[in-house]
Amino acid sequence: MKRFLVIGATALLSACGGQKTHAPAPLGDLVKPGTAPWLTVTGGTDKLDVRGLDHKLTLEPSPDLAAAVQSQLGLQLASSYVQDLVVTCSALTTSLRVDEDKSPGNVAMDLGLQCQIWAHGFDAKHDYKSQVSASVAGGVGDQAYAQALPKLLADGTGDIANQMRADIRKVAR
Repeated sequence: MKRFLVIGATALLSACGGQKTHAPAPLGDLVKPGTAPWLTVTGGTDKLDVRGLDHKLTLEPSPDLAAAVQSQLGLQLASSYVQDLVVTCSALTTSLRVDEDKSPGNVAMDLGLQCQIWAHGFDAKHDYKSQVSASVAGGVGDQAYAQALPKLLADGTGDIANQMRADIRKVAR
């Protein structure tokens, strides 16, 4: 009898935590073709897990995160371009989290890049990091996190562009 209770309890517990939801996260509005051929971004993941929820949620961005970050950085840094400038970024890292105890209506994102900047024969290598957050619409469910992703990426790349702009000025002198 104990054996059946243990098996039943195990099955019940595994069923509770086993729900995994995938949500598409369109990023098409962030990607503008032909922006900044002197800047490239590689790396990153093709799926993002939202941590801190009571269930598993995976966002599936399309187009990929690297393309969105590259396009946004190119737009933001276009006015900083100098002749012979080349910016190569790799090791794109992103993470999403929700703190359901402190701020359940917000999602936070950590964004990181490792970039090499070349101009006029000088180069610099820097790690850039940004932490941003956005409100999620109540009552929309998991799709609200997917809808918040473009704003998070735009805000995060804006922050990194501001950091990078100062480094481009230093190298381009």
